[in-house]
Amino acid sequence: MQKPDSHTIHEATKKAKQQLSIASLQKKSKYKDITEQQYNELFECAQAFALLILESFTNDELIEQEL
Repeated sequence: MQKPDSHTIHEATKKAKQQLSIASLQKKSKYKDITEQQYNELFECAQAFALLILESFTNDELIEQEL
């Protein structure tokens, strides 16, 4: 498994934002006062976390292949 390119990451982020818009997130009491900037920061953090998990998974696969 290879690390996705920046275009793939951008498309995945765009799709996730369509599925979880700021308006739908604001309907939840925890996020009712979320701003556009906070919304974007939330997605950036989630994206970084997801990429770290993916990188860990791909590194584990590479290690197993080397053994």
